[in-house]
Amino acid sequence: MIEIKEFYWAHREIFRVAAVSGAILIGQLGIMMWTLRRLRELSHIRERMSRLADGLALLTDTTEAGLSTLIKEVQQFGHKPQPAPRATSRAAAAKRISSAARRGQPIAQIAEHEALSESEVRLQLKVANGAVNETQHNDRITLGAE
Repeated sequence: MIEIKEFYWAHREIFRVAAVSGAILIGQLGIMMWTLRRLRELSHIRERMSRLADGLALLTDTTEAGLSTLIKEVQQFGHKPQPAPRATSRAAAAKRISSAARRGQPIAQIAEHEALSESEVRLQLKVANGAVNETQHNDRITLGAE
């Protein structure tokens, strides 16, 4: 034990420098651990902010779409509602179309009333005229045969 005391007193400056260096090193390790913990928390905060921004973008898009739909509905509120398509047979629709054409209604007005396109109305008129022509042709053949 006396030898250790003598060694310490002989080299006490070195022991003091080693003790101060150790204390500084432990202090730096403590600061480094604290900094690493804060950086991890910062990365978690960044992830949360990213998710928050994505959620906010989704909410904004949904709100814009909802408001534009609402504006369209409000604008259509004052307009005359479109007639619902009739749930009748094709034969009945063809008769209405051909009778309307015979009365002289324009094709656009017939299409709007029947909730069809103008090309569908023209097709119905051609089919109706073809059926009339075929019936007349068959009647001529029947009358000629008698």
